[in-house]
Amino acid sequence: MCKDLPPLTSWEFFLFCRNALGITFLQKVFQRGHTEIYRWSRDPDFTADSKRNPLDRLKLLFKEMKNQGHEREAKAGINFLAEAIGCRIAETNRPKPDKNSFWDECLDDYPILTAFHDAVRQGKSWNEVCHLAEEAKREIDETVSACEE
Repeated sequence: MCKDLPPLTSWEFFLFCRNALGITFLQKVFQRGHTEIYRWSRDPDFTADSKRNPLDRLKLLFKEMKNQGHEREAKAGINFLAEAIGCRIAETNRPKPDKNSFWDECLDDYPILTAFHDAVRQGKSWNEVCHLAEEAKREIDETVSACEE
């Protein structure tokens, strides 16, 4: 693993954490023995006793949530995790319009934008305001996409 690059796979991440934070810390956090943690931080392509780690399991969980139609809830879970480092997720694909015309898409923007503004005026929690802002941005992105078609 190159020193200039961050870990790119889940096992590299756990190897980095093991080296940076120490195995004792990881044992306390995950309530697992050192053997299990060593298995999480081994390259599965070259080590027979590597094991699926918590990041691999979370990825599987979020993917299945999306497959089962719970994408918004999966995104909320990822945002919860990302808050630990001061981040929030951003979509990489432009959303597809869910209305038949750009006029209908324009009208579809108003309810969520109003809910966002109401949350700001009412002093709702930062998480709620951010969630509504992201939903409003998504609706506006759908409108932009509809103008292109």
